[in-house]
Parts: sequence; structure tokens; C-alpha cells
Amino acid sequence: MNLATLPDCRAATAPHAAAVADDNADLNNTEFLTAVRRATTSLRAAGVSTGDVVAIMLPNTAALVVSLFATWRLGAIATPIDPALPAEDASRRMACTSAKVLIAVDEPAYAFPVRTVIPADRLTTAQSDTAKPAQARDDAPALLIHTGNAAGDPKVVTLDHLNLNALCRLAIEIFTLTDTDHSLSILPLFHVNGIAVGAVSPLLAGGRTTVAGPFSPTTFFARIECSRATYFTADPIMYSQLSDLPAEIQPNTSSVRFAICGAARAGVELRTKFEHRYGIPIIHDHGLTEVPARARSVCPTAPSK
Repeated sequence: MNLATLPDCRAATAPHAAAVADDNADLNNTEFLTAVRRATTSLRAAGVSTGDVVAIMLPNTAALVVSLFATWRLGAIATPIDPALPAEDASRRMACTSAKVLIAVDEPAYAFPVRTVIPADRLTTAQSDTAKPAQARDDAPALLIHTGNAAGDPKVVTLDHLNLNALCRLAIEIFTLTDTDHSLSILPLFHVNGIAVGAVSPLLAGGRTTVAGPFSPTTFFARIECSRATYFTADPIMYSQLSDLPAEIQPNTSSVRFAICGAARAGVELRTKFEHRYGIPIIHDHGLTEVPARARSVCPTAPSK
């Protein structure tokens, strides 16, 4: 699947089916496509074209998912950056990838090394782009993911379109994802597992994704009950906090088929404690998402501005 055309395919197949949601937005397939096409116009107006790098420094929101697909629609490369990073560290990461444009929550006070900054609230206010989506080659980069500590020279992992497609297809097969699945994405979308397993894979399978805001163990299960998610992604610390909630908290988790543990492995004791309490099996994705990263753990020479 050409990821650039995924929003178009979904809108053509099931225009009113749910696609991407967050705490403030709930987009069906038609609305998702419209948002992506409008974001594409904003990026094109900022000078983005095939092979350029777009830095996306947003919290977990539907706008982040829209930004990814708008970037791919232009044949450009997305590099998600942790919005909590200090400005100097974020700037170093943009410089490492030669990012041309930054999509951020608002206009930053710090002078980042990019030509243009697009605030999130202006990303989808333009008219819809009318050009056909780019046809990216399999070996064309899709994502530049920053790994390791913020300090020092950034380490960047390159995933090309073949990598990302294969990773998502493998996730769909392993987790038997279908068009009835609904991902509640908790892990940060500046990591591979957050993007691939939490957001892109369910959309590729015909399902939907809800991008959760900041994690809180006391409100998490209310999100599950409200969204009726069929799976979610979290890390061991989150599972530990959920397992330690007061005994009187007995949420309705009947919609959830399984939970995915990313970032690190949950120990046997933690898995047993969580699974026995909530009846939700935990599946590790650590090896799944680390394979392509190990294979391409290099700092790429990004296209010149």
C-alpha cells in the first residue's frame, strides 16, 4: 500500500466510517482525507516537495497523524520530535536531518533551523490540495526517527516506505487486526511503535485510532469505556501504575482484545498481575519494532534545503 493514498482509499471505501480521533476531534474517513489534503496545501505553500524533510513536534493528537500523511502525500519525509525536548536539543535534531519545515503547536520563540514554522491551528485552514498523491519508491525514506538521549549528536534511524509497510503488515498479521479494531494510542508518536502499531497499522487494516493525550492511570479506563477500544499500547511503567490502582476500581474492559507493551519488556510478575486483575493479555512488540531500527541505525545524509 502506498501510504500517501491510504486516506483516499479509506474515504472511497467507507466515507463515513471513523478514522482518527483525539480528545477534541473525531474525524471520519472523508474528514480525515480533507484534513490531510488541506495540510498538504499548507506544506506545499511552505515549499515542501519530494525528498524534503518535515519536522513534526506535536503532542499526541489527531493533527500529528494528519501531518504524517500530508508529508507522505507530497513524497516528503517525516521526522517526529518530542515536543517536551528543550529548544536546543530539538534544534539539534532538526539540523541533523536538514528539516525544511516545522509543524509545531504554535509559533516558537526559539529560532529553529528551518525555513518555515506552521502552527497546528493553521495546518488545516487552507483549501484542499488537488494534486494526486506522490508515488513513493519502496526505498524512499518515510520516517527519520531520533533514538537515544537528547544530549550529544543525535542518532537517527531511517525507515523507508518498504520498511514501514512491512512493519505495519507484520503487525496486522501478528495481532490479527481487522476493520473492526480500534486502537487507543498512548505511547508517544515520535517513536516507531507508537506510529506503526498504535496509528498506521489499524488505519491500514481498515480500523480506527484514537490518539490519547497525557497518560493518567486514574482516567485511563474511562477512556477505554468511552472509546470502546479493542487494543491499546503502553509501556511497563504505565502497566505498573494501572495494576496498582485501588482495588475498588473495576472498569469495564470487555471491548479490549489485548494490550501491547512497547518501549521495553514487562516482567512476568507485572504481566501476571495486570492480566489477572483486568483479564487483558499483554503482548510484547519490542522485537517487532526494533528489527528495522537495528537494520538501519545510521544518521542519514538528508536532502539539502
